[in-house]
Amino acid sequence: MMLCDTTAVLLVTRQIEGTSTNVASQRIELHCSLPAGHPGPHRDETHAQEWEVVTGRASMVVRDEGEGERVNDE
Repeated sequence: MMLCDTTAVLLVTRQIEGTSTNVASQRIELHCSLPAGHPGPHRDETHAQEWEVVTGRASMVVRDEGEGERVNDE
């Protein structure tokens, strides 16, 4: 079985106490672990992350250590 070759970058951020500033604490490359041609969002089961792809753009997933995830396709 061939796997999907789609990738994305996961940025894990944390807030600096006493400020409104968030900084990246980790940068992780995600790899879709689903079969090639699968329907729906991509999924990296090793890092328990899902993401959608916008054609022609690099995918980035941002997750704050204190919140849920949000997706930025930029």
